[in-house]
Amino acid sequence: MRIFLLALLLAAPAIADPISGADDPAFRAPFDRALQTDDPTALLDLHAAAEAGNTAALLALPAVNHWLRATLPFADRKRIARVNGTPLAEAVAAADQVAELWAEGEFTSPPETTLDRSLGLFAAGETQKAIFLFQSWVNQTGGGGPLPDGLFDLPIPDWTLATLFRSRMTGFDPTTMADTKILLARRLKADDPAAYFALNGLAGLDGSDQTVLIDEQELTAMIFAAGLTREAFDRRRAELLPALRLTRAWAEPVDAATALAGWTQIADDPGFEPLHALCQASCTATASACMAAYVAGFGPPQGYLAQSQPFISVIPEAEFLATPRGSRLLLGPATVPVDDPRVTTVRQIDACLADTLTAPRP
Repeated sequence: MRIFLLALLLAAPAIADPISGADDPAFRAPFDRALQTDDPTALLDLHAAAEAGNTAALLALPAVNHWLRATLPFADRKRIARVNGTPLAEAVAAADQVAELWAEGEFTSPPETTLDRSLGLFAAGETQKAIFLFQSWVNQTGGGGPLPDGLFDLPIPDWTLATLFRSRMTGFDPTTMADTKILLARRLKADDPAAYFALNGLAGLDGSDQTVLIDEQELTAMIFAAGLTREAFDRRRAELLPALRLTRAWAEPVDAATALAGWTQIADDPGFEPLHALCQASCTATASACMAAYVAGFGPPQGYLAQSQPFISVIPEAEFLATPRGSRLLLGPATVPVDDPRVTTVRQIDACLADTLTAPRP
């Protein structure tokens, strides 16, 4: 299985070829309706097109089913769960290599196959789904063992990599922990925010009561190995602290000054790509403040889109997020009350996003 998945990864440039049926009105019309409204006939029509052999409709079906299945009676939901007698997930996987890698986002055994699938999805440009599987692999396994070459060249969010570092320092054998300390020093040398985020807790620099896993002597050795002075390390960590607090705003609210200061440090993080599309479409004039405000109010949008976003071969991510359906996945299906504490936080940073959150959804 692992060899097969790696073969798919190597074949990824060919995976992005246009899918058949994308220009067929039998797919285009119901899919466009599903992007705009909660029209249950859109799901029924897409299912009919998929059963008639339209590949684009088949690949769109899992996401549209996720959006609209609640609008249908049970008998229709049961019928849509199969395509010409085959379970939907199996039919989709058989039709497309990227869909087979995604496999509905399920964790697979042995654990390294989930990591391989994530790598394949990164290579195919399915960043949100790849990040979801990578996070699943870290959460389920702790991220132990040898890490793949080129891991830190992939568009993995800093906070996710920080979780990987912390996990590898917890509950593993001394060899893994020693390797992780060496890796942290290398990532400090590369000025990787994830290393600073992780060390803030691992070395007890956050003042918390958590068990310190890297003592002062080990931290000093890491800083020296990275070619830094302690002064330079402390200065850079102080610069990144607002960013760390911003990514954890879901647990501990941040003020406007902290949010904006943190955003300048991590605005280019790939985990925020969905927000770029949302804020460019909804709050063009204040897009940067819009993104910072969203994270301050709701936290990073990690995992929001993996299950609900269609494959990029069906519709590119930025184009999807500019639709009413795409924006609803990030803003929520219903208007947020004006007195919601999250709206109060958002309004301190960007009034446009606050107004968007409290406005009726399309």
